[in-house]
Amino acid sequence: MGSCEDVLIGSEEENTPSNNFEYFWQTFDTHYGLFEVKNTDWNGIYDQFKPVINDQMTDPQLYEVLTGMMVLLNDNHLNLYPTNGDLPVFPGGVLSYRNGVLNIIKVQDDYDIDVAKKYVDNYDQVTPNLGFGIIPEGDLSYLNIQGTDGLKVVEKRMEDIMASVAGSRGIIVDIRGFYGGFDPVSQYLAGCFATEKKLYMTTRKRNGPAHSDFTAPAEWYVEPQSSNPYIKPVILLTSRFTQSAGETFALAMRQYGHVTTLGDTTAGSFSDNPNFEMYNGWIFSVSVGDYRGPGNISYEGTGLPPDVYSKTSREQLLIENDITLESAIGMLE
Repeated sequence: MGSCEDVLIGSEEENTPSNNFEYFWQTFDTHYGLFEVKNTDWNGIYDQFKPVINDQMTDPQLYEVLTGMMVLLNDNHLNLYPTNGDLPVFPGGVLSYRNGVLNIIKVQDDYDIDVAKKYVDNYDQVTPNLGFGIIPEGDLSYLNIQGTDGLKVVEKRMEDIMASVAGSRGIIVDIRGFYGGFDPVSQYLAGCFATEKKLYMTTRKRNGPAHSDFTAPAEWYVEPQSSNPYIKPVILLTSRFTQSAGETFALAMRQYGHVTTLGDTTAGSFSDNPNFEMYNGWIFSVSVGDYRGPGNISYEGTGLPPDVYSKTSREQLLIENDITLESAIGMLE
């Protein structure tokens, strides 16, 4: 997303647990864009955690408080980066907090690009994030997107890729390892499969002290981009690790009838998430936007469900069987 690596530093205060807690809470109160979407009582969360804060508490104790507050927001774009000691990055995986139960998936064990490539002939990794080849079974093409390269590079290389896959009966677009990047590049990539111009996303950013203070909505459209747009059947493979710009790409692709999504529900983390620095040097990120799909639907915290559910198990991957990819091939036969 656009500003994930910016770091904003608060006015200098004494480095105490109390001041760090107050700065952390106030930064979310001023900048977080999803309180209303998630029906979150941020003042109530303050009242819940404030009584345990004192200036004699240890770093691990402060870390436990701050991460406990973040968990309640069920937001995969929230991170805490301690800069001292052995405390881990939080969440360090895909977070799911549902029905009062927290689960953090630390390692992706339902997808391995090296296993996927065993189904593909003449696989060509044309950029760090784009690779394609031919699946001889059924005369199909395979495109793997792991992130977003520079827009000019993507435009040039996607023209070559689209020309190469134009003759195939169908294409599998694999974004199970698409962990994020820049939305305008995702927008262009989706345009390579577009049949007409369609609204796929509306975004707003927090711009005031009230939880309801936002910029005017910005509308995002996907429209044909390539001179060889692919409008034959497309199977889009997704996973819980499909995140951020990977999800906005999926949201754009879902607007077209020749695209079917197969896999697991995506992570549910759409908004930009700039970083802020506390007085103790710890860095944390805050989701500042409210991103919605057509119909004013927010998928933050829930993710995009697939049309057809499929999840390859770790045991299957260990014997080099990608069941989800095999299902996609079967759907295009």
